[in-house]
Amino acid sequence: MLRHAFLPFALFSAAALFAANPTTPALIDLTYSGDQSALDAVDRDLTAAGQDPAKLAAIETRLITDLRRASATFAARQAICQRLGLLVGQSSAVSGNAVKILGALLVDERDCDLARLALEPVPGPAIDALFLSAVGKTSGRPRLALIDSLTRRAPATAVATLIPLLAENDVPTAEAAARALGKLGGAEAHAALGKATGLNPAVLQPARLQAATTLPAAEALSALREMQDNLQLATHLRASALRSALTLDSANAGRHMIEALGGNEWTFKEVVLESTNATRTRERAELLSGKLSDWDAPTQIAVLAALARDGEATTVTAVTKAAKHPDTDVRAAALAALGQLPGNGDVVAQLAAIAAGEDNAEAKLARQSLARLNGPGVSAAIVAGTERGDPKLRAMFIEQLALRNMSEGLPTLLAFRKEADATVRAAAVGALGDLAPAAAQPTVLEWTLGATDEAEQGRALRALVNITLRQPAAERGHTVFAALDSAPADVALRLLPALGRISGTAGAECAARLAMRADSKLAEAAVTALGRWTDASALPSLATVAEQAPTAVLRDSARDAVLRYFERTREAWTPATTAVISRLLAATQDRAARLKLVTLLGRANDKVAQKLAESLKPDATVGAEAAYAAAAVKSRLAGAPKPRASNESGIDNIFDGKTSTRWNTPALGEEWVEIDFRLSRPFRRLTLDQSGRGAEFPEHYEVYVTDDVKQPGPAVASGVGRPNKTVIDLPAGTRGRYVVIRNTAERKDAPWAICELYVD
Repeated sequence: MLRHAFLPFALFSAAALFAANPTTPALIDLTYSGDQSALDAVDRDLTAAGQDPAKLAAIETRLITDLRRASATFAARQAICQRLGLLVGQSSAVSGNAVKILGALLVDERDCDLARLALEPVPGPAIDALFLSAVGKTSGRPRLALIDSLTRRAPATAVATLIPLLAENDVPTAEAAARALGKLGGAEAHAALGKATGLNPAVLQPARLQAATTLPAAEALSALREMQDNLQLATHLRASALRSALTLDSANAGRHMIEALGGNEWTFKEVVLESTNATRTRERAELLSGKLSDWDAPTQIAVLAALARDGEATTVTAVTKAAKHPDTDVRAAALAALGQLPGNGDVVAQLAAIAAGEDNAEAKLARQSLARLNGPGVSAAIVAGTERGDPKLRAMFIEQLALRNMSEGLPTLLAFRKEADATVRAAAVGALGDLAPAAAQPTVLEWTLGATDEAEQGRALRALVNITLRQPAAERGHTVFAALDSAPADVALRLLPALGRISGTAGAECAARLAMRADSKLAEAAVTALGRWTDASALPSLATVAEQAPTAVLRDSARDAVLRYFERTREAWTPATTAVISRLLAATQDRAARLKLVTLLGRANDKVAQKLAESLKPDATVGAEAAYAAAAVKSRLAGAPKPRASNESGIDNIFDGKTSTRWNTPALGEEWVEIDFRLSRPFRRLTLDQSGRGAEFPEHYEVYVTDDVKQPGPAVASGVGRPNKTVIDLPAGTRGRYVVIRNTAERKDAPWAICELYVD
């Protein structure tokens, strides 16, 4: 059965691309996108013919007849040539007519490509002869195409045919012949390319280089070395010659590498260093390290990087010597390399000394390499280094226990609590914070409580927090909270910053208890800590302080902390939020503060909040604000706002409570967003939040508030959008069921986006 090959520039499927017409068209009328049934019929006949010579010959005759018809379309001729090429591959079963026809088309400017692509896959000297003959009978584009085919077929006689073309006056032909000879290769082609004159060197020399690599090894090396040393050639070609020579002459590659690295041509150095990376051997690594100190600083830096990749232990001595080089960059490269080479006690000592030194940049590199270092005795040397010597050096070794995650060093670290030197104690407790399990919390808490040195106290507190955060959520921090409750004021003040890191409701309640203590400094610090809480879990505790603190200053501070929290966040309102506002209102007499609290109540969405707002309407000081809040809450209780937009995709994102999602649209000056709030309600302010999409604000907006979107009336506000947040203040008394926001001007540099729409 014949297998159908497909031409590169057009595919004819055996399955119809379109439904067949009622009347099957002739093959000669075939088009690329039309009815394929005639071609399907031919393919079915070929499949059915199998290896039957008579049937195949009949199909061949039919195809040739159609090919000769003047009315045959180009698509038909292409399909026919393709099938004739398949038949030629079955030459024992068919006559030579297909070969003659396709051979004739090879020299036809119109159909050369059809014949070439049909015959090119067919092997054999007879087909080679057709191509070789056709090259001499054509010119221009067809001849270039035939040269390309000869390059792919690579018959033995192609070189002899192509060599005379190097002297052609037609430049494209001469250059195509040079490229082909380079690919075909061999001594004859290489010699001809070497003698060619008048050709563009950018074409000739790469071809000659390619041909050289096909020569026998000795001849190839001689030719490549000649090109490498030829200063008249482009640098990249000389470098390519060197690269090929290194591959061919692996036995002497090391010597040539050393020569190149000692020279002045940086491109050659890059080539040999690439070679070491591609074919790493211990011998090459040792050769490079042995000569390392002979080279200039840039070369040493490059070689050090190569030695680091090799990872050979035998190069460590040379690299440690380079770490003392006068050049800063060489030292840095050596320090980085040491972290990737097998280590030992001596390397540990050298890196540690630098890590504990005064040069901050080199100390950082040394610490990083020491943290990566592996090898016999490395861990033991680090543990031993923590126990004796200069305190600063010991502290550096202690830091390494944590950086290397050496849990076997935990007993050593715990023992350092009794160490006389504060630097060592601080380093040890800091490392415990990285290494110790949650079960070590009581020990680290005790250490924290007893620390006297300021640096040690700070490191101990951070360690205590880190270990506490490893505890299960249900029991997290309880030991710390109990210690704070019973600690003297000065100690509690020192431990207080841990609460904000541990966070949570229990932590906030502990801070509230501290705020009730008699010590004013501690109480103020506790309220400040609660005001910096990152989530709403501190709000009930702040309300407690506002209700029960012994001084008015503390009570006001707690209340104001709640107000500041709502200034910086617009998280989803919950019944618990309503409860906090209710408690604060009951505990607050200040008119301005009460107004702010009632204003916040307007963000609520529960019946308790609505009832509270309604109860405050008779209050002369906050009644108007309470009426506003009651109407806003009533609107929310009627259901979530229903947004629509000129571009509906993503519009629900503006009310999903996440600034990581958004609605956006190209800003052409005719976009709009419409929100149905279910009930008519008052409006004071709209905030278009573009968090994270700061530049995607409306170019110019108009706002309409109405009970009838078909007759919205005049705009109640207009203006220019602002980066990050566009805040739109509406006139007093603005009220309606619908809000429509229109962008009325084009933005060429960014779309219009809304991450969240906040309504006040």
